[in-house]
Formats: sequence, structure tokens, C-alpha cells
Amino acid sequence: MNVEITNEINLEKYNKLLSNSYEATFYHSTKHILFLQKILKIPMNFFVASEKDKLLGLLPFFSKKSPLGIVVNSLPFFGSYGGFIADQFETQKAILNALNEYNKQNDVLSSVIIVSPFSNFTSIYEKFYKFSFKEERRIQCIDLHEKSQEMLWNEFEQRVRRAIRKGQKNNISISKITPEGDSIEKFYQMHKMDMESKGGRSKPKSFFENLNKIFETDTDYNLFCAKYDGREIAYLLTFYFNSYVEYYMPAYDSTLKHLQGTSVLLWESIKHALEKNFKFYNFGGTWKNQEELYRFKRGWAAKDMPYFYYIYGDIERAKKNGLEQIKKDFENFYVFSYDLIK
Repeated sequence: MNVEITNEINLEKYNKLLSNSYEATFYHSTKHILFLQKILKIPMNFFVASEKDKLLGLLPFFSKKSPLGIVVNSLPFFGSYGGFIADQFETQKAILNALNEYNKQNDVLSSVIIVSPFSNFTSIYEKFYKFSFKEERRIQCIDLHEKSQEMLWNEFEQRVRRAIRKGQKNNISISKITPEGDSIEKFYQMHKMDMESKGGRSKPKSFFENLNKIFETDTDYNLFCAKYDGREIAYLLTFYFNSYVEYYMPAYDSTLKHLQGTSVLLWESIKHALEKNFKFYNFGGTWKNQEELYRFKRGWAAKDMPYFYYIYGDIERAKKNGLEQIKKDFENFYVFSYDLIK
């Protein structure tokens, strides 16, 4: 078996590997990797394990270099999951050993693997990746296996059912739209205002501008829009891959929150997932201090699933250079928890 780093890969072989992997979510997909490459303006890379002409497994990653050192993420950009795609123990071990060697031989400030919450191989990372820190996170996810709309409806908390009914009584209309021209600008502006009101960081405009250039609507994603009296009041972007739906980006007009357009929007999105026979509706990560958001997701019958950040790196060098310099040099990359650098 040979493991090498490359930025060129046979996409047909990669897609076949992904299609046979239970834990391969949207974040591992070729289109998402290409999307990251376009908006980050950094070439994608892979640790590729092969034998003769056969692709055995790989680990996608991006790296960024500054005078502070090199930061490696599998994967970067707002907590995208990464890690290896390989089902054989020896392949998994060989890929992680190759990353360990890369970390040792290069001027690496931080090297981070964000392991999918759907991975069955956490113990492999624990044993063979030489990490310095480990951080636990959680997602909230609806299990759609063998669920009908009626069954799922009955699992929702009463407050969620009430909210959906209220939105329906307010004659909220839902449609799927193509993100281009005026519609993508409205979505971007609503997202930006929404994040600013919460003190969060909005996604760059290039994210919105490239959506329709990389992904195919109805196949890879949908952008749902809620309207009240002809006016756009909320959006929801969902991505699809294998068995998974990613509740990726909601945005809404906070002044019209009481109309419950977001509740109707989300319910229509979930019904679409059921119709298309997806198995998981992933609400994504929720911080422990986001109590209101946690309760919101829990109300939709979403269950907690842990996942982990495995971080190799030189924390003292990061502290010496300071948090603001880290943020400036490694935008859209995870280096260390900010609490450790302060």
C-alpha cells in the first residue's frame, strides 16, 4: 500500500468510494470539496491510499501557510466534517500515520481533523492520530428511518406543532427557488442581517454567488423560501448527499418572526426529505451555551449525537502570536479553541 499527498484525484473513483461509505456526508462530496476550493481560493489536497491502480481510501484536507506556520484542516469552513473515507483498518491506520508524519516534518502550527458524528471509527483516531487536544461537540439530528409524516408529526413537541399550525393559518406560502440574481441577493442580505443581530459571523458573498455554479438544484440542494403577503420573510438552504440532508443555513426577518414562517418552511423541508427517502435530517452543531437554539431543534424530535475535533499543534506558539493575528492569518480555518489562545 502506498500513501501520498496529491491535489489531483480521479473523481469517478472518489465518487464510487463515497457511494459505498455509510459515513460519507455532503461535506466529503466532490462538489463540496470543489466548492470550498473556489470560495477559499486554496487548492484541495488529499492523503490517498492506493495499491496498484486501486483507490483504497483517502483523507481530504486544505492547508494555509503564514509566517506563523501551517494550519491543516480536514475540513475547513464553519465546522465542515472531514476525516478519512476508508473501511479497512490498515488503510485507516496508514492514512493517519501519513498525516502524523506530515505534521512532524513540516512547520505545522495546527492540524485538525473534524470527525463526522456519523463515523464508526472514532476509536481509530483515538489510537493512531497523534493529537494534542480533543474537543467534544454535538449535533442534533432527526432519524427518518421508516418514518411517515404522521409518525414524525406525533414525535414533535406540542409547541412545534402549534407553531406550524400558526404559520399555516397566517397563509405562509413555501416555494423552492433558484439562487440567482435578485433572489440570491435577498438571501444573502437576510442572512447577513440575521447573523449581525446575533453577533455571529456571516458567510462570504462568494458562498452565495457560487452556489448555482457548483451544485445542481433538487439534486444537490434546495433553497426554500417562505413568503407572507407576497414578501420574502425566511429562507432555508438544505444540501443532500447519500442518506443525509444537511439543514445548512436558515435566514429570516426577525421583525416577522411571530408569523412562524420558519416553522412552516422547516416542516416543508422535512416532508421533502421524507418523500425523497433520506434517512437523516442533520440540524448540525449546537454550542452548549446556545440553549434557545438547542430547545428549538430538540422540539423537532432531533437527538443529540457527539462528535470530536482532534487537534495536533503548538499552542504556546499560537498564544505568543495572539488571537487577533491567528484570526487574520487563518480565516475560515480552525486552529485552536479561542479560549486556549486568550
